[in-house]
Order: sequence, then structure tokens, then C-alpha cells
Amino acid sequence: MRSMRLAPSALALSALVLSLLPVATVHAEPPTYAMHYALMLDGEEPVAGEVACVVGEPCEFTPSPASKMTFKLSRRQNEIEITCPERECSLGYGERRTYCGTCEKVDIFEGRDYGGGAIELVLRRYPRLGTLLLRYQTP
Repeated sequence: MRSMRLAPSALALSALVLSLLPVATVHAEPPTYAMHYALMLDGEEPVAGEVACVVGEPCEFTPSPASKMTFKLSRRQNEIEITCPERECSLGYGERRTYCGTCEKVDIFEGRDYGGGAIELVLRRYPRLGTLLLRYQTP
């Protein structure tokens, strides 16, 4: 039986090829980015913090347990959504969801427009509750 011998350069080449192949891991963590926020509600102390968000997924966070407001930022659609379980609240134009571009500053209002199929040509003023400031780096 003949044994096969590889030249040192062939061994080095095969080791290089094997090292360049991606290693499949079962528990790979998805890439994340840090989002910093500041919630400033009128008449209350400002709340600031940071949340880890998954790239490509909507980022949902509750800045203050006292306010019970939940925000969901979708960077892919440049939208932000607000949910207030204990009171009526909205972002712009009485809506729960709004387009916000880079979403650096979002005003929060009291009240909400439940509009149906017809849109009234009336400008409603909603009392301002506060502001949410966001800052994040593009991963």
C-alpha cells in the first residue's frame, strides 16, 4: 500500500482554505446596536437610558415604568409607534404611528384621532405631553 505525501505548500494551501470557510454556529447572536433615549414629559422628571436593539428588527422599549408609554421604532420604514395603555396619546396628527425620518426628536400629544374612512378637513390641536429624543449609530 502506498502512502500519499503532500507537499508543504499544498498543506499550507488546504489549511488556508479551511480557515477561510465560515464556521456555522448554532447559537449565533444577531447583530445589535445601542439606542439612547431621553423622555421628557411635561411636569415630570426627565428619564434617560439605553436599549440594545437588533439590526433589521423593530426596537420596542418602555423608557419609564411610571409613564407606561411603549415606543416601537422601525428604522427600516423610518416609523415610530406609541402605545399608552392608561391614557389616550399620539404622536403627530393624532396618530399612534408616524413617519419620522431619522427619528431624532418626536413630540408626544394627549388624545388620539380614531378617524374612520372619511377624513375631516379640520385642524385639531392636541395638548402636548412631552418629547422623546433618540440617538443611535448606524451599524
